Amino acid sequence: MLILGIDPGPNASGVVVYDSVARRVIHSDKTATETDIGLLLIPTHKFRLAHIIIERPAAMGPMGAGKVGHMLDTAWAAGRLEAIAERANSTGTTVHTLTRREVVRHLGVMSGKGSADARVRAACIADHGGTQRAAVGVKREPGPLYGVTSHSWQALGLVLAWLEINK
Repeated sequence: MLILGIDPGPNASGVVVYDSVARRVIHSDKTATETDIGLLLIPTHKFRLAHIIIERPAAMGPMGAGKVGHMLDTAWAAGRLEAIAERANSTGTTVHTLTRREVVRHLGVMSGKGSADARVRAACIADHGGTQRAAVGVKREPGPLYGVTSHSWQALGLVLAWLEINK
């Protein structure tokens, strides 16, 4: 089953297409535009997506100057992406949303050392071999998470949390 995870941003989004049967990422992009994501949703595209998981922004504490505008822009982008993804619903693809708090809770990394982003990345690696070498690999010997970088880790965390919720 192929699942698209989207970590929305105001200008670009992190995305992964994850094969839940093979337990590997088959597409990753840390700077996907709405156009790029729209192309992934076309039924004749090389991916037949079963589910789309989009991070739903939610305030998780006090925000400093400049953060509020970024949060609102991200929420606006997430809403647009959800509308784009809903169009794919006619092909049998379902659209789901999760907040970052839900992701870290279901990955078992609510607290700990480092930022939430770092803990999500560590949980993804732990779930796919336990070490950077086993999970990501190198160009000559790619691991199941080869190519995942930057915001794509958060998109992968969304997918893995959703799979955990829907065992």
